[in-house]
Amino acid sequence: MKISLSSVFNAAVLVLTALSSSSEAAALPAVLEKRGISGINNFDCKLTPAHPRPLLLVHATLLNLDSWSTLAPYLIDEGYCVFALTYGRHNNIPIVGGLAPIENSAQELANFANNVLARMNASQLDYVGHSQGGILGRYWMKYLGGAGKVHRMVGIAPITHGTTLSGMATIAKALQIFDPSQPFFDGVAPSFFQMVESSDFMKKLNAGGDVAPGVIHSNIATRFDEVVTPWETCFQNGPGVTNVVLQDLCLLSLNEHLTIINSKVVLQFVLNQLSPATAKTANCLSIF
Repeated sequence: MKISLSSVFNAAVLVLTALSSSSEAAALPAVLEKRGISGINNFDCKLTPAHPRPLLLVHATLLNLDSWSTLAPYLIDEGYCVFALTYGRHNNIPIVGGLAPIENSAQELANFANNVLARMNASQLDYVGHSQGGILGRYWMKYLGGAGKVHRMVGIAPITHGTTLSGMATIAKALQIFDPSQPFFDGVAPSFFQMVESSDFMKKLNAGGDVAPGVIHSNIATRFDEVVTPWETCFQNGPGVTNVVLQDLCLLSLNEHLTIINSKVVLQFVLNQLSPATAKTANCLSIF
């Protein structure tokens, strides 16, 4: 059964509204922080010549660090020192992140990344970001002192140039159905409309180009993305950038925006970008 983006969007709004009014919301973060992925955020992990930099995973909107439960264990088993955070919790909604103003979330990311670098005695890290996570690092590098601190950046369905929400945002703006300053969204999920194409935030993020000097950029997108639309807007434009379509690696893949991070084809793509010297072919056989 195909689920429309409008259905997902409406469901998300209902869930966020319910969570924001829950009397138990304030008690949940402490419980959630006890959950985790074995081996993640381990400051005793040793960097090696094969993996000389910490690896930071940054989740998407409406998700949290547990969304890396498929990819992170593989990366840890490969010898990477893997770190992740849940950023952007907003107004007593503790279960998911990515809701706060993106500038605030980027500052959370900056603080977390700087702590990882300091404690791991590293000058640079490698970065993998999903959706909103794919742009937070760029904002950190461009505006919050992160320049020179990232070696490789891999975007998984990154919201690089904003989204039309499958055309919904474009139509709504033309018909004046909603305003990005609408109080409801300011109160519950101000990041939502910052990610719409042509928003002030997206203009600021991409001013002067969408690649960071000195960073090795790569991105993978899916043709079935219903969140970042058109899906081609995931890609960056610049020298040395690698942009790949998931279905060009595996025509049989039906992964969309959320499930793309659970794809073993995508996992192999990520591994190949992080360590080109040990790259293996990423295709449908990567599933097995």
